[in-house]
Amino acid sequence: MNFLVKLSFKNIFRNHRRTFLTSLGITVAVAATIFGKSFIDGEFAPIIQNISDMETGHIKIVKKEYKEKERMMSAKYNINYIDLESKIKDLKDVKLIRPRIKFGTLIAKGDQEVDGVIGFSVLPEREKDFILLKDKKLNRGEIVVSKKFAEKMGVGKGDTLILITQTIYGYLNGISLKVSDLYETDIDYIASNMVFLHLRDGQKLLSMDSTKACELLIYCKDLNSSLKVSSKIKEFLPDDYYLSNWQEGESFLSLLKVSFSVMTLVFMVMFFLASIAIINTMVMSLYERKKEIGMMKSLGLKSEKVFFIFFMETTIIGFIGTLLGVLFGVILTYVFSKVGFDYSNALKDIQIPITPIIYPVLSLTNVILGFILGMITSSLSSLFLLKRVKVVNPVEILRE
Repeated sequence: MNFLVKLSFKNIFRNHRRTFLTSLGITVAVAATIFGKSFIDGEFAPIIQNISDMETGHIKIVKKEYKEKERMMSAKYNINYIDLESKIKDLKDVKLIRPRIKFGTLIAKGDQEVDGVIGFSVLPEREKDFILLKDKKLNRGEIVVSKKFAEKMGVGKGDTLILITQTIYGYLNGISLKVSDLYETDIDYIASNMVFLHLRDGQKLLSMDSTKACELLIYCKDLNSSLKVSSKIKEFLPDDYYLSNWQEGESFLSLLKVSFSVMTLVFMVMFFLASIAIINTMVMSLYERKKEIGMMKSLGLKSEKVFFIFFMETTIIGFIGTLLGVLFGVILTYVFSKVGFDYSNALKDIQIPITPIIYPVLSLTNVILGFILGMITSSLSSLFLLKRVKVVNPVEILRE
């Protein structure tokens, strides 16, 4: 056995061109796998993060009537978020809970032109990672608007805006809030229509109890654990409450999940095609070495031992190619994870929360995936040679 292994090592360096082409194919396939999967992760991760921060959470709880009339944003269909939070916060895998109130409101600066916007009432201490409110100052009696909206209204930090809306009881109410900060976004729909105020100010404006909110967004430590957390919450959820999970239904996030799976499948097909090229190289190598195989068989080596030599050669070349592929894949991904791919011009007209610069996400999972696929491909490719090795007739080969 040791002799066969040593012979396999010697054969690797006998034909440098063949060894180089085979290992190069594996290197490219593995590097492409690591970089491609990292790019897909980097493309989808911020989209999922932004949409879950803005709209869906990982789990979302509302009143059933609110869900049925969600576009109207009727605050009279509210939930007792304090009671729910007390039961949810200690559940395993729950990371963050965000109560929110969304409502339509008129907004104006003094007696100037009135505009219509969507008010987001939030608890600022729980929105520190929300991209629009990150590092923004928001206390009670204050409001955060977009830079675009501020320019349109002719307001700046320190100016006072008046909000007027209908309370949950049907009468009009107003509140004066001071502009504390400005957020930036390239998404026109958000910049033109969304303002943020403290949850307590929203409750006051809408004449809601301090325990009430319209939505409760729940975030888990891991996206994939949301189904398990959802099932636990449903055990004590009131009958008139509605729970939605980002993985269920027809939400944008669930569609993204399908898109992610499709893109991953397409990428795996591409890797499979690369694998065929590697297998083809190995088969060509077999035909080039028919005389060598015939000679080994005529000297008494059985087909299984001849195959073992080819298997070891393929595995060793595959290991070298895979290591190089992992190295180049990690370096390539690391470089572009810092530089990024700027799609600002291509995405400027797309009005959904997509980050214009995509940064590939380097992860141990993708590196391991690339390594395993590289080794499996190189090892399995040798199995295609088994039958061909067996049918080689040493007598006919030596006659030739």
